[in-house]
Amino acid sequence: GSQRLELIWTLIPAAILLFLALYQMETWAKVKFRSAAPRTPVLAEVTGRQFQWAVKYPGPDGRLGTPDDLHTVNDLHFVKGEPVVIHLKSADVIHSFFLPQMRVKQDAVPGMAIPVWFDSDRAGRFELACAELCGWGHYKMRGEVVVHETQEEFDAWQAAKLAEQGRSRLADDEGEAEGQSEEGER
Repeated sequence: GSQRLELIWTLIPAAILLFLALYQMETWAKVKFRSAAPRTPVLAEVTGRQFQWAVKYPGPDGRLGTPDDLHTVNDLHFVKGEPVVIHLKSADVIHSFFLPQMRVKQDAVPGMAIPVWFDSDRAGRFELACAELCGWGHYKMRGEVVVHETQEEFDAWQAAKLAEQGRSRLADDEGEAEGQSEEGER
């Protein structure tokens, strides 16, 4: 073999790859780095766990991680035309948050909170899937994304869900109180 020819065959593809890597860095930075994230409050915290998407929205106080948060399962809602930022997490194994109609795909890694941002230019219902083989029930890990036409429509949905969640908690609290009073009577 010719060392000169092998060197040329190696250096030319390496130079092309180096050029492509350097040329696309600015675009990659715009798309993927946090500095490119929209300056908007976090809409929700989405946690993948075998085999569902747990979605937590800030409650009336506007902050995540407080007792008034709204919890849903496999149900993500947002408003058309508004940039959305979520914090993506995993409770157990690697999951892949996948919105095929919006061209969004991001792995959720245990122990990390990954900011993901996207938007939609049309209202409707869309599929939320896990694109990572995450265990025996992977096929069941499907959710729904609802894009509301207006902020008022989203607010009405959120208020109804918060009221439903409040009624559920109230019923749970009453059931616990009845159980405790029955034990006290014995």
